[in-house]
Amino acid sequence: MPEARHANNSRTVADYERTVRDYVETVDGRASASEEALRRLAAAVKQGTRVLEIGSGPGWDADRLEALGVEVYRTDAASAFCEFQAERGKHCDRLDLLSDPIDGRYGGVMMLCVLQHFERTQLDGALTKLARALEAGGLMLLMYPEGEADQWEHGTAGDYRVVRWLPAAFDARLAQAGLAGIWETTMQGRGGAWRTLLARKES
Repeated sequence: MPEARHANNSRTVADYERTVRDYVETVDGRASASEEALRRLAAAVKQGTRVLEIGSGPGWDADRLEALGVEVYRTDAASAFCEFQAERGKHCDRLDLLSDPIDGRYGGVMMLCVLQHFERTQLDGALTKLARALEAGGLMLLMYPEGEADQWEHGTAGDYRVVRWLPAAFDARLAQAGLAGIWETTMQGRGGAWRTLLARKES
């Protein structure tokens, strides 16, 4: 049922709400994406447009992208992350991609380490909503864990839903949303391989 699927994501967000400080300590100021991925997005995004960040978290990736000259609109489903960024002098709005509308159009979207918290039946809607928020030719930078498992990850900082995707299956969903990959890389991280993908809106 849709309510049950959203409940899983809400449970994940609730854990982030109460464990933000613990999470911040574990990432220790490190951006999720590689420097190369952020530089490629910065170089490819249309000059003068903004990048919408879904799941900004502490804001380290947005900091790096802004240092490369790109304006970032930071959002997160967890209010506690937005409050943490406000303490750092950064503006972040609360936005739940699964339930809230996206206002405006953007030259790029950045969503790193967020897709794994969505159920498989929620992916198409999420990608379609993001594609509609992009201008023609807009870019999307994504990062997600590879694999086939759906599981709950139990850590010291809380319980998080983790849904993994095989690249071929994910790319088929991406194409349905009108997006095509133009660059990718894979690295080993927590729990196995993580794929970073830069895609472009085809029309």
